[in-house]
Amino acid sequence: MTKSPTVSRKQAFANYMAELMGAWASVQVKAMFGGFGVYLDGLMFALIFDDRLYFKADAVSMPAFVSRGLRPFTYESKGKAASLKYYEAPSEAYDEPEHMIAWARMAHECAVRQRRPVKARTQSKSFGSKLSELQGLGPKSQEMLSRAGIKTPAQLRQLGAVMSYVRTKAVCPAASLNLLWALEGALSGRRWQEVAETERASLLMALEDANKHAVQGDR
Repeated sequence: MTKSPTVSRKQAFANYMAELMGAWASVQVKAMFGGFGVYLDGLMFALIFDDRLYFKADAVSMPAFVSRGLRPFTYESKGKAASLKYYEAPSEAYDEPEHMIAWARMAHECAVRQRRPVKARTQSKSFGSKLSELQGLGPKSQEMLSRAGIKTPAQLRQLGAVMSYVRTKAVCPAASLNLLWALEGALSGRRWQEVAETERASLLMALEDANKHAVQGDR
């Protein structure tokens, strides 16, 4: 099937952004809910939407964006405006590789800071035999997981947060995205609020991919 001109233009823009970063590193752009995620070494550090590039930011790097008057990425959720901690790139980054590289490197350093140490992640996965022993999974979440056939930490770990959420959502349509954040938090030893703040975009992209594959499998 031939791609529409709009899709081709969006892909071309995403490819151009990756090309500008090419002198620094071989980044990957992956399609996600109407835009693209930009990755390096498995870490998502930028977003592309509507021909705009947004870099991941935290308390360390955010002042550099705010001082330039650069705005965060916003979207509509349940009729209300919401935002992610990804800030628009300055105009010079679109034209000059050296400027693009400086901002991209800063965003990637932010993603690295927010990644949990390997040792901590490994220790957090030393689970017991009951879901109730996991951090952040209350009785309601445990009940929904049980209805989806996920009754032990080992089953949750094997499926991962995203696929566990997909299965649970299929039998419990009322399950909100807070459950997804909670599942990822339970698996990594973090509060769901921290997950929602730092990994919302990458988890949503993984969720979209999982749903897309599920639909294709039903055809």
